[in-house]
Amino acid sequence: MTIKNILNKIYIHPSCYFIIILSLLSGYFNIIIIISILLLIHECGHFFTAYFFNWEVDKIVFYPYGGISKFNHEINCPLKEELIVLLMGPVMQLVSYFILMNIEYFYNYQDLLTTINYSILLFNLIPIYPLDGGRIVQLLICYLTSYSLSFKIIYLISFIFLFLITLSFIYNPTINVLLIIFLLVIKLLKETKYIKYYLEKFTLERYLHNYKFKKSKIVKRSKDFKRDYYHLIKINDRYFLEEEYLKRKYKDKL
Repeated sequence: MTIKNILNKIYIHPSCYFIIILSLLSGYFNIIIIISILLLIHECGHFFTAYFFNWEVDKIVFYPYGGISKFNHEINCPLKEELIVLLMGPVMQLVSYFILMNIEYFYNYQDLLTTINYSILLFNLIPIYPLDGGRIVQLLICYLTSYSLSFKIIYLISFIFLFLITLSFIYNPTINVLLIIFLLVIKLLKETKYIKYYLEKFTLERYLHNYKFKKSKIVKRSKDFKRDYYHLIKINDRYFLEEEYLKRKYKDKL
């Protein structure tokens, strides 16, 4: 993928321009520079790790205090693989922070750099979907339960944390926190509309591809399917191989 193609995948949310204008008017443009550098490195951590695993970039969206990288990859890729892609964003940001602290230009901004760095890390690791923290928590849930149920759990966790952030805003109202709450609510509600698509894609991939999973599990329906598992489906007293079950499921659809 060329640099031009990568740039075409980048989308800057309009709220970012609002923050930039405010920073120019208030004389805090250095804050925007530091935020932009850290966010860029953070997303590069996701991007280059995903590129290593041959994932295709859908788009990279930048928000005032974070970014979201979306990739066109198989849902049934190994959980460890996706977890590495998610973790490499915060890891690369943290590594770059220690490097920037030793660059002469940032000597006079070390306190500011530290505050911004850990603010971005904290924000991105909040367990609200689709932030890094929310996606990481969902993957960890997938180790314990079905892919379908993992969405219900992570959305419940997400709304709980959104409620807590809203309480903090009521206690200490600021424009930044209000903007963050607004963006998170809009993004979370938008993501809930894609649940059926993700679940259908999850099972369709298994129908179309011959995955070799080391672990197996007996289930009663496709909604009980787990990532990284092969399944035997028990219906009444009969057992069906996963490929047989999915063939029956999709024979009239495809």
